[in-house]
Amino acid sequence: MAQQHFSGLWAPVLVAIALVTLGRAAAVYPLCAIFAHSRFKVNLKHQHVLFWGGLRGALALALALSLPEDFSRRDVIVVITFAVVAFPVFAQGLTITPLLRRLGLLEHAN
Repeated sequence: MAQQHFSGLWAPVLVAIALVTLGRAAAVYPLCAIFAHSRFKVNLKHQHVLFWGGLRGALALALALSLPEDFSRRDVIVVITFAVVAFPVFAQGLTITPLLRRLGLLEHAN
């Protein structure tokens, strides 16, 4: 990955991150709405945490890296997949505590 040239890939990376994030929202909120009037209801604040805390696993990266070396555009697929996996770890992972505090689900440290 350190030898990859990222220039020219910023737009596809940002689009992929946006689509995956929107996909997470499309999965969390409607599924929680199905259970809104049952004993399995998920509080809206907790839905926000489920959405924002939805870290992507390394399985996607492992699948991208397992593509044959001669696979067309393999490098691009690996770079975009790495970005989609890394974004939630850094951006979402580092901001989950402030989100929990803002939602009132975590007290401020003294």
